[in-house]
Parts: sequence; structure tokens; C-alpha cells
Amino acid sequence: MGIGKHICIALFGGTGERFGAPYPKQFVKLGDDPMLIVTLRGLSKCVDIDEIYVVAEPSSRNDVYNLILANQIKKVKAIMRGGATRQESARLALEFLKKSGTPADAIVMIADGDRPCVDPEIVHRCFLAAEQVGASVTAIPMVDSVLVSRDGKTVSDYLKREQVFAVQTPQTFLFSLIYKAHKKYQNVKVTDDASLVKMLGKEIALVMGSKDNIKITVPDDLAAYLSWKNKTN
Repeated sequence: MGIGKHICIALFGGTGERFGAPYPKQFVKLGDDPMLIVTLRGLSKCVDIDEIYVVAEPSSRNDVYNLILANQIKKVKAIMRGGATRQESARLALEFLKKSGTPADAIVMIADGDRPCVDPEIVHRCFLAAEQVGASVTAIPMVDSVLVSRDGKTVSDYLKREQVFAVQTPQTFLFSLIYKAHKKYQNVKVTDDASLVKMLGKEIALVMGSKDNIKITVPDDLAAYLSWKNKTN
């Protein structure tokens, strides 16, 4: 498979409701800087990423623009309004890329903006896997036993722990493939992008993630970020 342009879609569409903040979560301070800037700096330092397209919560788009401009995140090429859901936000970004003439053989990485502990090596492996297979998903093995409960009250079954992984981002795809998946299944509710590609019956490479690749969802997650920062400094 030929190597095309490497693009990153960074999703910052959340409102901060689960975090408990009175403003969109991307503005929560991680040390001296808002999470938006911490994540984008990490992504922009990845040599594998050529361009970054930011998807922002609609009411905060101007604030996002001003922060990116002030911090000179030069790989950011556009800031788009997010949709009502994460899935819609990703699809709108892909439609924007399509209208902008993005080539079919470009490799598109979709990253959660609330995962600020960017690992350039994971990013590299994701792009490499997508170039070879067409799609990749970052995931880590489960360390706890995993069960299924169909009614939420009783145990229906146990899964084999060695076969179960927790999904993370980044997830990386051949542009033509992820665009087709999002358009075809836009009315099917999912929580990640690779699951849409799986619905097409396509192979997806598994890229080993990291427990440090944390997602900032609730205030307690800030301690995990600070622990990572202290470890890497």
C-alpha cells in the first residue's frame, strides 16, 4: 500500500458535563495550560503527523481558535464545529476533508482530544499498521476478569480475559475506507471509529497501547495525568 499524506483529526467536542466543569472540558487546566493545548502540542511533535484538523464544541470554536493561534500550533490547518455526538463530529470532519480534496490514499488518524499523554511511538505504529492493512486500533489487554450481564443484575457469561482488550485512540485508517464506513453506518450508534470499519468486514490491525494513554473523563483522572507528566519529565 502506498504512503499518502498523514492527517490527524483531534476531537474536542465534549461539553465537560461528566467532568463537572462549567465550561467545555478542553479548557480544563493541566498544569499551566488547558488540555486543548497540551494535547495539540503532543500531537504536533509527532513527526508522523503532517496536518491536524481540530473539531471543537460549537460554542467554543472562537476560543479554541484564539488559543491555537496564541500558542502557534502550526500543524493545525482548520477548526471545525463538532456535532451532537462524537460519531457525528468525526463524520463531519471526514466530510470536510473530502470536500477539501483529501486524496483517497491519505492516512487519517482519529484521536480523542481528552487523551493528552500523546506517545509518538504509538502514533508511529498506528500509521505504519494502517499503511500495511488499511486500518488500526490502539488497545490494551484487560487485567481484570470480564463478564457479561444481559439484564444488568445477573451474570450471563464470562469472557476469556486473554482475548479481551480495552479500546483506546488513536485509531488510524486509509481515508477512503473510514469515509465509506462513516457514511454507510452514520445511523448506527457506536462509540469508536474502528467498529464502523469492522462492520464493512475489513481487517483491523491491533496496535498495543499503554495504560499511560489515559482519558480525562472525571476530576480524579487529573492525578493520573500529573503522575505521567512527572514520570516523563
